[in-house]
Parts: sequence; structure tokens; C-alpha cells
Amino acid sequence: MNSKQLEYFLCIAELGGYRRASESLRIAQPALTRQIKNLESELGVALFTRQSDGVTPTGAGALLLDRARFILRQTEQARADVMAEGTVPRGTVAFGAPPSIAEVLFARLAETYRAAYPEVTLRFYEGVGHLYDWLMNNEIDMAILPNGRLASVKNFNLQNFMGEAVYLVGPPGEFAEGSRCTIDDAVKLPLVLTAPPSTVRGWLDEIGERQGRRIDIVAETESLHLQKSLVRAKLGYALLPHSAVWRDAQANTLSLCAVEGWSLSRVLAWRTDRPITPAVRKMIDLTGPTMAALQSEGAFGVDPEATA
Repeated sequence: MNSKQLEYFLCIAELGGYRRASESLRIAQPALTRQIKNLESELGVALFTRQSDGVTPTGAGALLLDRARFILRQTEQARADVMAEGTVPRGTVAFGAPPSIAEVLFARLAETYRAAYPEVTLRFYEGVGHLYDWLMNNEIDMAILPNGRLASVKNFNLQNFMGEAVYLVGPPGEFAEGSRCTIDDAVKLPLVLTAPPSTVRGWLDEIGERQGRRIDIVAETESLHLQKSLVRAKLGYALLPHSAVWRDAQANTLSLCAVEGWSLSRVLAWRTDRPITPAVRKMIDLTGPTMAALQSEGAFGVDPEATA
């Protein structure tokens, strides 16, 4: 098994067929097919299942797909790191964050980082429940997470930031400025929520189970924009952190009710059992001051833990 075979395999899997991969790679289809057959023979398993409209990975193929992405990404980064030794960072940085953080952080980070390191390609990812898995699978280099997800996990470095208040979010005029409520008040309402395994959703499921209450879930989505649109349409209420809604509250396009006793801690996490590239190290160094600047501007509100 060599990197070229992995590259071919990855292209076929992602494009869903030999013909499309052949055209993308500019390689004759018989030669591409021969390379995959050689790989299957070496591994002793079938990697693809043929269908009328293309191919899909088998169970073994899906496992190889995850490994191939990691291997090829690390190979690409190793080449960039060696070439950059003694000069400037090159390669890629893959950074994930919840939509609320991504909305206020990534544009500012990109502007500053790219001005200093134009040879680096930035890959930004928005997610909620998937961020932890992406870190574990080495699909991203770093992520901002609630620290509870990593409290007992080894092989991670954590840089703590702040805690954010969680709000029950309603349409304009629903809540008066400074309103407060309990989580028991919130779970009685129809809710627009992020699908599991998000932190807030996990808390709600635990409360519902403890109280023997069925939570009325109007819709599930990881799209922050869609959550707020559904709330404005008066289809339900959302539970969102300060960074997700502070601008909406200022513009009076949503109204907020602070949920007593609820906050989301924010940490930057990255793996310690994988090499940290110069490009990733520069991004880690830049993220802390940028988060601090945003906090001073009010993006994350007042840390509930700090004032408790």
C-alpha cells in the first residue's frame, strides 16, 4: 500500500465512481481500476460495493477512508513543514468551532493570520456535536469546545477562555430586557434545538429524563441562522449562548431571557499525541489574544461563573 494508491482510493470514494475519479485524476480508468484491485489483493478485502450509479465503500473501505484522509493529510503537512523549516509556516490549518464562536472569531482570525502567513491555507469548520469526533479522528487540528467534553480525555492540551451565559431566545418583544428564568421554565416550551450530542441538548435530555418529561422539540438543526429564523417565525424557542445572540438583541430582532445557573465554558483544544506544525502553533498563539479582544468588546458577555 502506497500513498498513490491511497490517493486514488480516496478520490474514487469521494466522487462515488471510477469514471469520475479517472477524469479528475486524469488517469485512464483501466489503470485506476488495476491499482485498486492490487490494493484490495494486498489487504485481502473488497473496498467498494458497485451500484447502478457508482460505488460506495464497504465496511473495510470506510475504515480505510478515515485512515487514508489522515495519512495523506499528514504527508502533505510533513512536506510543507520540512520545506518551511527556517523560513515561514506553510501547509494548512484546520480549525473547528461552534457556529456562535465561528461567526465572531473566524473572519478576524483569518484577516490577521493571513496577513502574517500568506503561505498557509486556512480551513474553518462549523459544528456542534461533531467537533470532538473531528479532533479525535484528526480531521481538524484544533477546536473550541465546552470543556466538559474533554475533562477526562487524555492526549489533549486545553487553553481555557471564558464562560458564556445561556439564554432562552424568543421573538422580538417576547422578553423584557434583563429577564431571567429557570431551566424548568424553558423545558415547558416548544424548543428549536441542536441535535445530539451537543452540550446543551445533553443537559436538556438529562433534565427531561429526570423529570419524566417529554421535551417538545419543534425542530433540530446545527444551523445557527436557521434556529434564529425559526424563533423569529414564532415556531419555538432556542437555547443559545451569548455570542450567538448578542448582536440580535442589540438590533431588537430577538429577545433574551437569561437561564439561571447555566453557562458554557469555552476552551481551545488540540492533540498532544500528534506533531504540532509551525502553522498550527502560530494559530494557537493568535487565537488567545483574539478571543480576549472579542471578550473585551462584549461578544461573550459577562462570565456567569466569574460573577457567581
